Amino acid sequence: MYIYRAYQFLIHADFPIPEFPQVNETGDPDVVIRRGAVPTALENAAGKGVLYQTTANQFLLNMNDLARYLVQNGAEIVVEPAPNSPASDVRVFLLGSCLGALLHQRGILVLHAGALYTERGAVLFTGPSGIGKSTLLGELLRRGYKMMVDDVCGVMLDASGRPTVLPGYPRTRLWSDAAQKLEQDITTLERTRPAMEKYERQLPEQYWDQPAPLRRIYLLNTSNKDELFLTAEPRMDTFSIVLRNTYRQQFLDGLEMRAPHFSLVSAVAKQTTVTRVTRPSHPFRLTELADLIEQDLGQG
Repeated sequence: MYIYRAYQFLIHADFPIPEFPQVNETGDPDVVIRRGAVPTALENAAGKGVLYQTTANQFLLNMNDLARYLVQNGAEIVVEPAPNSPASDVRVFLLGSCLGALLHQRGILVLHAGALYTERGAVLFTGPSGIGKSTLLGELLRRGYKMMVDDVCGVMLDASGRPTVLPGYPRTRLWSDAAQKLEQDITTLERTRPAMEKYERQLPEQYWDQPAPLRRIYLLNTSNKDELFLTAEPRMDTFSIVLRNTYRQQFLDGLEMRAPHFSLVSAVAKQTTVTRVTRPSHPFRLTELADLIEQDLGQG
C-alpha cells in the first residue's frame, strides 16, 4: 500500500504514483486508487463523449489499448491497464481527466491552470493549451517561487467563503522547446510518454503543500505584435473567464454538477481579479514576461 497526500486528500493506492507526495499518515483514506476490473460502458449514461461516459456518480474513461478508468463518488478510481501498457502512460490519464473528474465529483472548482504560492496568496496562470503556462511557471520557479500545482488546479471556498487554492502535487511538464528556454537539461528527466517530446520535472523542494487564498488569475494570450502588456479584465467578464478555463467542463452535465459549478464559479469570480497577459507569438520573450509579472505582483 502506498500512502499519499494531494489536494488535501489522504490517498491510498495499490500501485506507485511517484508524482504524488508520499506521507506517513494513518487513518481512513479520502480517496482510494486501485487496480481492478472496469466495465466497457456505464448503464444509463447521462453524458457521453468519444472516450468517456458519465452518470451522476460515475465517470468512465476508455483509452482503447492503454487502460480503462472508473471514477466513483469522488472517493475511488479503479484502473484496468491493458497488457503491457507502460505505467507512465497509464498515469498520464489518471492524473489528467480522471483526477479532474474526481475533483468535479467532490464539488471542487477545477481550473486548467498552474498555481504559484506567494506570501500574499496563490497566483494562477491559465489560458489555452500550448499558451506557455508551464513555461512561465518554470521561469518563476527558477526565481525562487514555490509551486502548488501545474495543469489541474483545485479551488474551493474556505469556511469564510473565500476562494482557496488547494496544493496538488510537485510536478510540472515541459515540452522540449520550453525546457530549452528554461535551460533545463532534458537528459536528466523522464518523458511523459515514450513517444512524446514532453518531460516530467519533479520539484519537491519547491512545493508549497498548504492551501492558500486565491490572490489573482493571470490569463495568458498571444498577439502578432512584438509587445508585452498587462490589462485588468473588467469585473463583469471574470465569470466567463473562470467558466471558460474550467478543466474538462464537458464532464459537468453528465455528472449533474453544472448548477453547483455555476454557483462556485460565481462566488470565485466575485472575489477574484483577472489580469490579461499579452505576449508576442514569437519570440516568447520569457525573461521580460516574468519581469513584468513580478513587477505587477509587487504592486497589487
